[in-house]
Amino acid sequence: MQNSKLKVKSCSLKYKVLLFAFLIITFDFALLTLDLSKAHAQTFSLSVYPPLLEVMIMPGKSITQAYQITNLGDKTAVNSQVVAFEPADELGNISLRGLTSYEVRPPQTPQSWFNFENADIALGQPFTLNPGQPQQIVLKIKIPEDAREDDYYSTLLFSTKPQGVIPGSGAQQAGIIGANILITVSRDGKPVKKGEIEEFTLLNCYIVKLFNFCLIDSFDQPKFLLRIKNTGRTFWKPFGKIKTEGLLRQNWEREILPDNVLADSIRQIQIATESASPAFLIGPFRAKAEFSLEEDGPSQTRSANTFFLALPIKALTGLLTAVVILFIFKSTLRKSQGKVYKK
Repeated sequence: MQNSKLKVKSCSLKYKVLLFAFLIITFDFALLTLDLSKAHAQTFSLSVYPPLLEVMIMPGKSITQAYQITNLGDKTAVNSQVVAFEPADELGNISLRGLTSYEVRPPQTPQSWFNFENADIALGQPFTLNPGQPQQIVLKIKIPEDAREDDYYSTLLFSTKPQGVIPGSGAQQAGIIGANILITVSRDGKPVKKGEIEEFTLLNCYIVKLFNFCLIDSFDQPKFLLRIKNTGRTFWKPFGKIKTEGLLRQNWEREILPDNVLADSIRQIQIATESASPAFLIGPFRAKAEFSLEEDGPSQTRSANTFFLALPIKALTGLLTAVVILFIFKSTLRKSQGKVYKK
């Protein structure tokens, strides 16, 4: 009888534990699903087109540019501002710096030059975008009569502020996107462009370059480094090629990509890879980088040379290693055989 009572008490205790666990799980689930529409992590993503505006304008004149802003995420509030920028490195990256000083190089672009032509949207005032909603923004740029002839670099920024989320929940994911604006102020439309080649060499040298001369492996593609400096007060693009000639008539050329070189900066220029070098190179080579600052019309040409020697270094190293190993093996074998004969 006592055993049966103990079994009954044990079973009732198990049921109570299971019931208690069920209630706890149900309560937790209710908390997790409560007001889910507000507590879920929202995603915010904007796109802007065009991403770059390049314009030359006379003092006292104005232009307008239409931008297409599209909300690719949830409902969000969007704010806008124009911020000056400067080159951050030689790879085309920029650094936003705000409107704190006018007498810097390159000069800041005053905020008063910009405004929106939209009737219901103003620059610097937030507006709301629904999911998937596109919005056209018409930016007006007006240059005052007393603006000095120079380059002015700015970024039109759009930043998002999530709506409908619980404050402090960590679900907000604000974002920012921008469109760069390169303005050249010129009275005659013919600003003086100046530039020079800062450095032209190879990156994949097997030995330290001496007198602008490199040694590379015959099976490697030459990797050129072309650094161009803008010594003027207006940006431009390089238009040209890198021509490589070998002693055994192994000749080819590659296009220099027309990347913007901003005023008073150095830019590492990208080189097209469509026209690759031969699969196997042998002998001495001369590479010549040549470009002009204008795509059409008269322009002074800049050029620089670099030289390299292509040899099958990897193959020769492997062969030499094999010969050394074979020599050591034979020497060891002879010594062991000599000891056997002496015994």
